[in-house]
Amino acid sequence: MLGIAEYFWRLIPANPILLRVVQMNGKRRRDLFIRCIYLGLLIAVVIFAIATGNNEVGNLADLAKTSAGLFQYLSYFQLGLVALLAPVFTAGAITQERDSQTYDILLATPLTNGQIVLGSLLSRLFFVIALLVSGIPIFSITQIFGGVAISSIVQAFGIAAATAFVTGAIAMAIAVFKVGSRRTIFSFYLFVVAYVVGLYFLDQIPYFKISTLNPNTNTYELSKTSWFTGLQPFLALRTIFHDKAYIPPALGDLPKNLQSWPIGSLLSNPAGFYTGFMFFLSFVLISPSMVFLRRLAQSNTSLRTWIFQKLRIGRGDRTRKPRTVWQNPIAWREAKTKGSASRATLLRYAFIGLGLAGAVVLVWMFATLEKPEFPHYIDRSSLSADGNLLTVYDSAGGAPVTLKLLPDTQYTLNGKQVKDINSLSGHLMVQMSPQSVQKDEAGNETGWLSINASDTPRRLSMEDTRTALLALTMLEFAVILLIVTNAAASTVTREKEDGTLDLLLTTPITSRYYIWGKLRGLVSFALPLVAVPVASVAIFIAYDIYRSTILEWHNGDFKWIVFPEAVIVLPAMLIIFVAFAAILGMQMSLRSRKTVVAVMSSVGIVAGLCAGLGWCGMQFLGIRDSGYVGLSAASFSPFSLLMMMINPWSYAKNAFSDPDTSGPRLVIFIFTIIAVAAYTVVVWSMYRSMVKNFDMTIRRQSR
Repeated sequence: MLGIAEYFWRLIPANPILLRVVQMNGKRRRDLFIRCIYLGLLIAVVIFAIATGNNEVGNLADLAKTSAGLFQYLSYFQLGLVALLAPVFTAGAITQERDSQTYDILLATPLTNGQIVLGSLLSRLFFVIALLVSGIPIFSITQIFGGVAISSIVQAFGIAAATAFVTGAIAMAIAVFKVGSRRTIFSFYLFVVAYVVGLYFLDQIPYFKISTLNPNTNTYELSKTSWFTGLQPFLALRTIFHDKAYIPPALGDLPKNLQSWPIGSLLSNPAGFYTGFMFFLSFVLISPSMVFLRRLAQSNTSLRTWIFQKLRIGRGDRTRKPRTVWQNPIAWREAKTKGSASRATLLRYAFIGLGLAGAVVLVWMFATLEKPEFPHYIDRSSLSADGNLLTVYDSAGGAPVTLKLLPDTQYTLNGKQVKDINSLSGHLMVQMSPQSVQKDEAGNETGWLSINASDTPRRLSMEDTRTALLALTMLEFAVILLIVTNAAASTVTREKEDGTLDLLLTTPITSRYYIWGKLRGLVSFALPLVAVPVASVAIFIAYDIYRSTILEWHNGDFKWIVFPEAVIVLPAMLIIFVAFAAILGMQMSLRSRKTVVAVMSSVGIVAGLCAGLGWCGMQFLGIRDSGYVGLSAASFSPFSLLMMMINPWSYAKNAFSDPDTSGPRLVIFIFTIIAVAAYTVVVWSMYRSMVKNFDMTIRRQSR
């Protein structure tokens, strides 16, 4: 299996750049070791899928079902590795040649622009494509029992290859047009993660679904997929598994104005559209690079400088006020200088501004009521103090109607009968009719015979609001973790590479002073970013308090969008987990010689821990009889904690099936504090270990 990739690449016409990388990858033990690990992980996925699948296999249909589940596990795992590795291996592209001062020598050779660009691109993609090709024999296992079409396997590999090629093409364009540097590696990787996660959550919102014609009922209904399915690799991959809950609409079921190409292909065949579109986008991005490579290389003007010149924008003379340095200058340097560059400052404030603006927009959309079907409504002020009188208001300007609630008054909410007035909650529409009121012999209205209430439609429903807020906060925290991990993983290695660490070691600075300063500075740098998801949650809590005390009908059955205790547990959990990611990145940065190795290993470990903790927490929450055990286990993961604080009725519905939520909320609060204490002990232990082994590690690497 390991030799298939090398044989495949021998079929490509000779290119000095490509052949050099192929030969180096074939000889380096590290690459062989990584490929063995990759294949070992695929085999582990196979064993896990078989062990957790249907153990009662009685016929060929059960075997085919097991094989289909195995193929699904393998496909997701393979695409996840490609999405993780492709940006790391391709983002350096030409910038690493420029940093090592071999770029000018490369341009002086007789190689054409196309050979340089394509050779650099394919050399970056060689390792990723070699992993894909070496996994073909393992995927062939799914053909033993059937249940998986060969076309589905081809589509899965096509989606993975298209993802790798488009990331490489984007990286090449960034490098050639001089809009990136060594920092581009992480920025590009961050963009890929934000793109994948952001489109995934947008796909869950019904607003972006397509209204299609159901041929069985001849009625229009929302499709299972959305506009973003054919633009996100994992969503496009899901459509090839024939999942009944995620089948794209047929081309003929789409509205007439959406059946034309390419929109029709995007909506009806997301997997095929994604593969074709990404390969086409790769060609579009590579073509200008092949045309303008040497012209841009001979110019000392970057794309940004050229734009500024055309717009007649100059930097001019700039002065900067003296800044006050902290008592620990290393901590001050880590906290202040990482965001001092103009680009970093712009990105930082853009992250904060967009995050807060997104929360405000969600609150506004939830608070905005659509035009009600009925003009009559009840709200918080409708019920009298003694609970005997109920006032129904008229939004059309009519006079309100105040009548007694009778012992035999019937109450309905959204067409379902409820037992009493206390079962109604919210700003509700009321359908008035002559049969709704009781009249005496003189024709005077004396009481309510029935209250037919229904929810007032909102621009964004409560469930969609929770989904969108959860997506926003999880995406923000994922970006924060990537930023902190990257900064921590490069904080020591870059000082090794530029020689400043040797200068620091000649000063009276001790290892304790140095490491504590790094950790404190990184956490201080991340605090304004952590404040964004916390502030987003706080905005909704403030609106919930306003909604429960002033706006809406509330008789003890009020549902929070976000539990109010989140303003206490979320900052504690997010900050300590950021500190954990920072100390882990520092540990790898201290042990590694190169920044790229430290960043890759740190991001991989943090991502693996987050995925593992989140998966374990969700598995515990999904167990029907887990009770408070599932809540306590899920409290140790920041992402599952966000789920339980924002949308527990979807992700922890077994524990929150009772209307009284005080018990589960108390368990979450207590075990989150315990988890914060546990992470604090882990961070302190890792800090003490780094201080103890600092000198020995530095001496060992200096040999």
